[in-house]
Amino acid sequence: MKQPLALAVALGTVVVLGAGSPANADVIRDDQWHLQYLKVAEANQKSRGDGVTVAIVDNGVDRSHPDLAGSVLDPVFVTETPNTSGVDDDGHGTALAGLIAGQGHPDERSGDVHGAGVIGVAPGARILPVVIGRPAIPDPNAGVGPDQLAEGIDLAVRRGAKIIVVGYSVGASERLRQAVRDAQEQDAIVVASDGNQPSRAFEPYPAAYDGVLAAVPLNRAGDVRVQSDSGRSLGFGVPGAQIMTTNSGGGYRVDDGSASVGLLAGAVALVRSAYPGLSAAEIVRRLTLTAVDAGAKGPDREYGLGRLDLVPALTRNLPAPSPSASPRPSVSASPSPEPQVTPTPPRSRGQHGWLLSLPLFTVIVVLALYAVRGERRIRASATGMERDGTEPDQIDSVRASS
Repeated sequence: MKQPLALAVALGTVVVLGAGSPANADVIRDDQWHLQYLKVAEANQKSRGDGVTVAIVDNGVDRSHPDLAGSVLDPVFVTETPNTSGVDDDGHGTALAGLIAGQGHPDERSGDVHGAGVIGVAPGARILPVVIGRPAIPDPNAGVGPDQLAEGIDLAVRRGAKIIVVGYSVGASERLRQAVRDAQEQDAIVVASDGNQPSRAFEPYPAAYDGVLAAVPLNRAGDVRVQSDSGRSLGFGVPGAQIMTTNSGGGYRVDDGSASVGLLAGAVALVRSAYPGLSAAEIVRRLTLTAVDAGAKGPDREYGLGRLDLVPALTRNLPAPSPSASPRPSVSASPSPEPQVTPTPPRSRGQHGWLLSLPLFTVIVVLALYAVRGERRIRASATGMERDGTEPDQIDSVRASS
């Protein structure tokens, strides 16, 4: 099995910027080109993600970042080592948090309390850091493994999170597959990175599991940066090139794809907040029916279900779902059990079933009438013969001949 790669390393270039002055902070906001692409300001008029908690399964989040003030809950830990503080040592979890629920900070020149720094897609949402840490043995520099992610997903579910973000791309495992299934059983939506990069080995899980929403990175023109090996059965195209976001230590970073999943997770948070009565499957359906088709007609291996279209996802009136629609996305990475065949009950004829017997009844009546008429003719013939002096044995022969 290939060595799993942390997506922060395997996907894209990360440029780290220090904490900026007010002038630099304006540049930070201006560089968030994805805000205009997704029409976030217009979407936030409908929803800001209030009341929704998004779990980030990663190595922690920098809660002290000025753009995340008040947005980050106390972290929970899968293990006590090696990162018991919950401080994000590589900035990856903080980058995701900024794209989801960044608040910005005051712009000293304009006086806008949120006018500078990074603003998230769902600034009203709250972030739950689920700290998985990094392996201490045998190789402390190894990437995160599938079973670690599975433990993080399980913990997020136990804490009641309905949106779970996984910013890594790893190999498959039965443990990870089951964790995704368990999350779906609890009506949670798992959102994961699609880690494809040109000329690099790619292990596509959990994004390749059915039911997991995969973030497909797009360039500024809205084109897919690289074709997928995962199939992207539930992929949505989101900005994924030169994305400005928060970094640990109070600074900023330009990400080239690894944090795109934060944008998709923020979109899910907006829809869950705007439509709190919808199930996970209904939310996915709303995102699917409002996505902009791209590439080959219909779902395809490049764009998945199409480009995310945030405002219609929040505002469009959709037709009622079919009664046969699945109650939740399913995971089919392992063989399905043998289907159970239910015997088909006999069809009921209902209150008008007697009509089916009408032709036969008519035939029987006609035959009976012919028989009665024949009998009458025989009797009439016999009576006439008796009057003419015909013997009884002749009458019997007449009947027999009839």
